[in-house]
Amino acid sequence: MPTSPSKPPSLQASKSDPGLLWDEFCDALKEAGSVLRRAETPRDALTISEGYRHLLRMVRIGFENHFELADLERPALTPMVGRMVQYEGITSDARYLHGFIDGRATHRISGFRGGAPLIEFGVYTGKMGMHDPSHLISSITEEGLEVTDDGRVEVILGPEEHRGNWIHTDEQTRYVMIRQYAPEWSDLAPGRFEIERIAPSESAPGDASRDLLDGIRKGLENTAAFATGTPRIWAEISDYWKEFAVNRFVPQIDADRATDIAPPSGHLFSCGYFEITPDDMLVVSFRPGEAGFWSLGLATYWYETIGYGRRESHLNSGTVVAEPDGEIRVAISLEPPPASSGIRNWIDPKGHREGTMVFRWSRPKDPMPDIACEQIPRNSLS
Repeated sequence: MPTSPSKPPSLQASKSDPGLLWDEFCDALKEAGSVLRRAETPRDALTISEGYRHLLRMVRIGFENHFELADLERPALTPMVGRMVQYEGITSDARYLHGFIDGRATHRISGFRGGAPLIEFGVYTGKMGMHDPSHLISSITEEGLEVTDDGRVEVILGPEEHRGNWIHTDEQTRYVMIRQYAPEWSDLAPGRFEIERIAPSESAPGDASRDLLDGIRKGLENTAAFATGTPRIWAEISDYWKEFAVNRFVPQIDADRATDIAPPSGHLFSCGYFEITPDDMLVVSFRPGEAGFWSLGLATYWYETIGYGRRESHLNSGTVVAEPDGEIRVAISLEPPPASSGIRNWIDPKGHREGTMVFRWSRPKDPMPDIACEQIPRNSLS
């Protein structure tokens, strides 16, 4: 069962020893490596190597979230993930912007809508790994979003109702995300947005150097907690699927401590855990009904997206090749399926023999399809 965010350590800054704060931060980070020693953590070289990389990435992301983006008087929207860092099992088909806000204040998001068919502005009680809980409070999607003729968008976030695009926030609101989904981005421009806090509070000026040092100290404390707790949360979610969903998909289930991970509105998820060898393949098949969008992707044990941005490592409703009768058949295998198999869709796990499978069923008009999985020896298809 995944743990709550880790409690930040108490770090000290000293005028007589300027390096003390850094030493204590490095000492606190040692605990993060314990996730690699867990009995449940796979011991293959790829998982452990990616674990080291993931820990370092979480240090970077932790400091960015807890210090660089922590000024609630001057919030900012920045890309949550990119080619160099992915986490939380995100999909290659989406573009993510996020920021931190004080929900008691009023904020304005403004910019250009962009070309993504699906878009969502959502506010949350917090961000997973930083806050507990981290649940969706309210959102606006493309279905209700007001856009001007020239593509401009303005969304007000605040406690008081506004005309036009308005999302209610309150003292529990700490986090905002903008998600944009498209089956193919090569000819699309993503939306461009900025956020501003309206009528910032008037605080008395303080000692700038002292305030900066105190902010860095708090940022390092929370970074150590984030880098220690977040990898464990997602590793335990992988363990959760591995325990009972190997090579099968589990339909949408009631949220519990292990699955309640602040999903966006208008999306359903079905997950499982793949385990394959060089001598076989996992064949996934289903018949999709009507939905605005669907996607199928893979995540590592650390919930980093496998093959992020690579067409060969994920499929969606716009890139898949269906059978004449509408059935979708996909092979998850270390090598492409032989031509004799007749399987026309391949997801390349980039050398991973195990990991989480994530199926997203978005803006649906029909129920989520039943998804079948069959592990087949490669030599039986040649």
